[in-house]
Amino acid sequence: MRYQLSPVTAQFRDAGTERAFRASILPKVQEDSWLTLIVAAAGMAMFSISDYGFLGLSPEFYLLLGIRATLIVTCLVLAFVLRSSDALLTRPWLLSVAPVMIATGSLSMIVLRPHTLTTQFIAVVIIVMAFYLFSPVLLWGMIGASLYLGIGFLAGAWYWGSLPWDTVRAYGLLLIMANVVGYVVARRLARLQRQQFEALSEERLSKQRLMEEVARREALETRLRIMADTDELTGLANRRCFLERARTAFGTARSRERPFSLCMIDVDNFKAINDGWGHDCGDAVLREVAAACLRTFREGDAVGRFGGEEFVAALPGADMADARRIAERLRETIAGLRLEAPLADLRVTVTIGLAEVEPLETSLAPALKRADAALYQGKRSGRNMVLDMDAGGGGTGEAGAQPTG
Repeated sequence: MRYQLSPVTAQFRDAGTERAFRASILPKVQEDSWLTLIVAAAGMAMFSISDYGFLGLSPEFYLLLGIRATLIVTCLVLAFVLRSSDALLTRPWLLSVAPVMIATGSLSMIVLRPHTLTTQFIAVVIIVMAFYLFSPVLLWGMIGASLYLGIGFLAGAWYWGSLPWDTVRAYGLLLIMANVVGYVVARRLARLQRQQFEALSEERLSKQRLMEEVARREALETRLRIMADTDELTGLANRRCFLERARTAFGTARSRERPFSLCMIDVDNFKAINDGWGHDCGDAVLREVAAACLRTFREGDAVGRFGGEEFVAALPGADMADARRIAERLRETIAGLRLEAPLADLRVTVTIGLAEVEPLETSLAPALKRADAALYQGKRSGRNMVLDMDAGGGGTGEAGAQPTG
């Protein structure tokens, strides 16, 4: 129903679509209306010369001159009003004011110049055709103005011009033909305009749908990428994503001859937390530890969940002393966490194993292995500490804390 056209006026049957069409051509209608009315005013001014030739300086001439002056002023006023008006959308009847007034002015000449009916008839035919050709947007108004002019001329020619009935009938047939031709042409123009609007609307709609589909796919790809790279529980990078980021950071650090260290972090007594408080509480602990990691590590460090209760961090530019300071700060931060009920009585601690990549090592695997070994050495030594195997197994930290509750 949206793009169905009226068989009579070639307007869209759907009022919303017709209004959208009129809005799309509003600037052109404003400009065309202005130009048409200016030309009409100029034409009426020029016809004053023929009025003088037919009537001389007679009272009829001055009366006709006043009528033409009124029409000229009206056309000029309407020209400037319609040039910036949205009449096509809100007051379409304004577009019919000028044609009706022009028709009225033309009919007045029958009374004042009845002896020039032949010339006037030619002008009427031209005006009728002009109505249809220059304003095919709203056919009902143009049909009304043209019929008003044609019927008025025939009636005036018969009454004031005393034309014989046969001549009036011949004029009527010619005016009917002029109206039919003008209507068919105007209707065709109106249909073509709306078909073009329909094609452009469909193109815009297809483009919009395509853009929406592209945006939907991009959003889906982003979501899938995030899901592929992110640990769902903690929001940190998952193991695969962490290793990719760590390898990239390691390559950059090596090219700049900077140190590179790794931290392996394990939540102490996590099985006891799960068994004592339940897996939901265990998940809450992992999220708190992950948030602490994000707050503690530096911008540019890569942090991820390695699996279970184990986390890992890559520290580009950090030697063992720097890594130990950062790890100790993380250990203290987590030991100072205050959890909400029902975990308010739980003290969470972590054990952290450190390793620095050696100058001759070309991958992260050996350092990860050493950091993991340091981590398990720390867990065997009492937990809640920071150790590095590179320093001979020494470490810092407090005695392991057991969960209570």
